[in-house]
Amino acid sequence: MSMHRTQIYFEEPLFREIKRQANALGLSLSAYIREVLQRDIDNRKKKPQKLDLSEFSGMWEDRNITQESLREKAWK
Repeated sequence: MSMHRTQIYFEEPLFREIKRQANALGLSLSAYIREVLQRDIDNRKKKPQKLDLSEFSGMWEDRNITQESLREKAWK
């Protein structure tokens, strides 16, 4: 498998935490970042993304959309 080299800029607090986590696991910084990114990609492939429909919550609450009312309108 070929590897590609890239540069990534991190804010200092995040960089310190990434280094701390990598050291705690006995991994190089690069290996830790690859592992975390691969895990995130695998997790996203496993489960479908949930849709956030909260902005639509209650938008029909003042309307009569029962099955009966829909049938009445459809058969007119």
